[in-house]
Amino acid sequence: VFVVTRDTVRSVSVPIAMNDLVRRVRLARDLVGQPGSRPESSTEVLVGLHDVLVAPVERTGALRSSRRLVIVPHSVLAYLPFAALKRSSTGRYLMQDYVLLHLPSAAALGALRHTDFSVQYKAPTAPPILFAPFPEALPGSGLEARAFRRTVSGGQIREGSAATEMSLRASLSQGSVVHVATHGVMNSKNSLFSRIELARGLGGPRDDGRLEVHELLGLRIEAPLVFLSGCETGVGGAWSNQFARGEDYATLAQAFLYAGARTVMATLWRIGDQGAAAFAERFYTHLAVMPAPEALAAAQRDLLRGAEYAAPYYWAPYQVSGNGLSVQPHTGRQLSVERE
Repeated sequence: VFVVTRDTVRSVSVPIAMNDLVRRVRLARDLVGQPGSRPESSTEVLVGLHDVLVAPVERTGALRSSRRLVIVPHSVLAYLPFAALKRSSTGRYLMQDYVLLHLPSAAALGALRHTDFSVQYKAPTAPPILFAPFPEALPGSGLEARAFRRTVSGGQIREGSAATEMSLRASLSQGSVVHVATHGVMNSKNSLFSRIELARGLGGPRDDGRLEVHELLGLRIEAPLVFLSGCETGVGGAWSNQFARGEDYATLAQAFLYAGARTVMATLWRIGDQGAAAFAERFYTHLAVMPAPEALAAAQRDLLRGAEYAAPYYWAPYQVSGNGLSVQPHTGRQLSVERE
């Protein structure tokens, strides 16, 4: 584990073999990522992973003054819901002690926070917008739309046939906060053809309702925040395959970052309709007054304190990646971050 703070760089060796780590991560996902899963069933594996991945770093004192953890996961760790790792001494989840921000590489943070990048920031020219192309097939997307309308000032909704690929492309280029509640389809054989499904429009091949990764990489995205509320939008197709050491994973979330989005919210597994709507409402409520990583942690803590959605299944799969300086949909402001 490489640990980088403002003034130090160090490494910590952890006593676990790669094959053992793969088995533990798979078990953690299988136990946590199932509807109706009971928190106590996953406690042992989540505590064990915390003891291996986080506790050795904390014992060095490197995280003593940190409020954020910027996580750059390698190999199988790209599929681990870090927020649900559990401290053995207190029983607290990792997201209760830290705000978590994910990155595809360590160098990405420098690129995303480069001075020129900040100077180029422009105020949104369009209102926040939610796309829900399949409200009948995905009734939860309608719940998300109503939660979005209640909590995001000036938010607009495009449902059904109005939620076309071309309309999404246009919104992504206008600098507005964009929420997409639809299917995310992973292509395990060629990740460039993983896609977001939308309504088919009349604009030819660029409006066929299949916004694929290779198309995303050709866009110029100005959105300060893209919320991908779909099935496994934060992972690559390798989850169903054997992991290779050093393998990289192309994901929909990373494609949005590479195309210019400053912050992306994605999921490690699909959430039940009611739970997804409850999370979205809490997230956008907090986003009005804090950056996206802090809003994510606050929303997760809200669900944990409740009764209906306290299980990690409902809040652990959400991950924020990007520069951590999300533009607030209500005001167009950029907010600062705490010490990392």
